[in-house]
Amino acid sequence: MKVDFTYERPLNEIVTEVLRMETIMESEQAELMKDIGKEIKKEVQKILPKSDEPGNRKHMRDDIKVTISGKKEKTGITGVTVHGGKETAFKWHLLDDGTRNPDGSVHTKALHFTSKAMEAATPRIEQLINDLERKITK
Repeated sequence: MKVDFTYERPLNEIVTEVLRMETIMESEQAELMKDIGKEIKKEVQKILPKSDEPGNRKHMRDDIKVTISGKKEKTGITGVTVHGGKETAFKWHLLDDGTRNPDGSVHTKALHFTSKAMEAATPRIEQLINDLERKITK
């Protein structure tokens, strides 16, 4: 009795499936990053206080930018950054970390809004990633 086992065909099918999954991932990655950025932005806006000052100045919660980073031709899209816009970016660390007066007393209480927003957005981000995984593995 002779048993002949050929593994080329199963390996070729695996390679084909992985390449298909990679193609889907590349096409969906940018959209996933945008969606993740939107979720984080939404949570930051919930946490930041509303401005009680009248006037035309932009408030931090109305000046949030979402940036997709990475060079697509080299490494793919590598991440998403949620940060203050042109008019309010310099204030983010002051409000997030708080400030102190020269005598050591608290001037601005730290809100830690970035970590709170990430924590609040994590379940939705995980759901977005799981949805993409299901789409890829179909």
